[in-house]
Amino acid sequence: MNRIILALLCLIMLLLSSCHKKDKDDNTTPEVQTTPWPKWVFKHWIWEGESTEQSAKQIVDDYLANDIPVGAIIIDSPWETGYTTFEFDSSLFQNPKGMIDYLHSKDVRVFMWIVCAIDTDAHPIYEEAKALGYFMKKNATDTVPGIISWWKGKGSLIDFYNPAALAWWKSKMDITLAYGIDGWKCDGTDFYVNTTPYSPGKGANVTRVEYSRTYYQLFHDYTRQKLGIDRVLTCRPIDNYGFDAGGEGLSFCPRDISFACWVGDQDATFTGLTKAANNMYHSSQYGYLSFGSDIGGYREDSNFPGNGRSKELFLRWAQFGAFSPVMENGGGGEHRPWIFGADATDIYRKYAKLHHAMNDYFMTTADSVFKIQKSIMQFYNKTDYSFMLGSDIYVRPVLQDPAPAYTLAAPDNDQWVYLFDQTKVADSNNPVTVTPALSEYPVLVRKNSKVHAALNKVLNP
Repeated sequence: MNRIILALLCLIMLLLSSCHKKDKDDNTTPEVQTTPWPKWVFKHWIWEGESTEQSAKQIVDDYLANDIPVGAIIIDSPWETGYTTFEFDSSLFQNPKGMIDYLHSKDVRVFMWIVCAIDTDAHPIYEEAKALGYFMKKNATDTVPGIISWWKGKGSLIDFYNPAALAWWKSKMDITLAYGIDGWKCDGTDFYVNTTPYSPGKGANVTRVEYSRTYYQLFHDYTRQKLGIDRVLTCRPIDNYGFDAGGEGLSFCPRDISFACWVGDQDATFTGLTKAANNMYHSSQYGYLSFGSDIGGYREDSNFPGNGRSKELFLRWAQFGAFSPVMENGGGGEHRPWIFGADATDIYRKYAKLHHAMNDYFMTTADSVFKIQKSIMQFYNKTDYSFMLGSDIYVRPVLQDPAPAYTLAAPDNDQWVYLFDQTKVADSNNPVTVTPALSEYPVLVRKNSKVHAALNKVLNP
């Protein structure tokens, strides 16, 4: 009898050991983050111009039901009881924790939109900060806070150089951080510091660039301190507001935390797409690591009532987004691919999956270029905005409709394959000419590279 019991115990132990080994083989153990940025920033993000708890969950479910992968969602403005209270508006979000838990259960990370100002009608938080002297001023001699007029109302900027104000602001951030969010979309009230430059906490004026750096660094550092190193910001790198310029004066996010930037708001036109490419060019020149743009443009095009943009523009921008480190889709008007038709859905799905297939490639590329303060995207010029995406992918953006014929030259002496017709191979002596259909994009990939194989698995499953 004892021998039978012993044999059964041995069998149970063997089964348990086998199950444990299977768990390891199935990669169920959490991945350890070894870089300053988590892998999820290189996945496909989505957002709505205005959302509710139900619409946020629904749009994620709809993307997934259409077999389009989603790595993150931005809960954009408005979501708070006022600008800026850090408290969810219960008429829009009845169960914020439940919503965030639901999205996390789908392996979708959650950004919350935020700014660095409090509106004068946000009660009682504005009166509290005003009474404590926590706002920036126009001049050293002023006895009242400086008031800025911005697109969400009128308010005052937080004096981040006052230690008491900083501690108080962090206590307000804690309200939202307690829900376990994954990052912030830090939007731009910081440039209004030009009209209210005096910091009582510092006893001196501050520049716009100095104030911006302080604002973004605070949100990055404190969020990671509270919730871990896999939390990130999305904020602006270079934003030149449509002018062909770059450099320090037009930079926003600190370069050493530029893991997931977006280049500001553009019109839903091919001119808007070109302006996004121009901002990305200057962001690369300045040494920002990783960025993207609002697919389809943030603002709507009045020539396309209803959707706010043409299908052709939407898909060309989606393709450009797929071959950017940050692929994010949202803004005013319609951005859901299936609204543009079944063919648009199929094309968008393919490019979102191509973007996800480059996840490891983005990670290794970022690791190599971050050390030398360079961008994952390296542009050749501002004429056609062609660029290298890492060392093994060459991209020639489509910035007009219909797409003309493009001559694609090999970037070096290797053989380079046109991604969408691999019978076309370019080398140093022989470029290839392509006229890309709406389902194609002018991309060359280094033949037999790892990323070539990864992209082929999507195109030829």
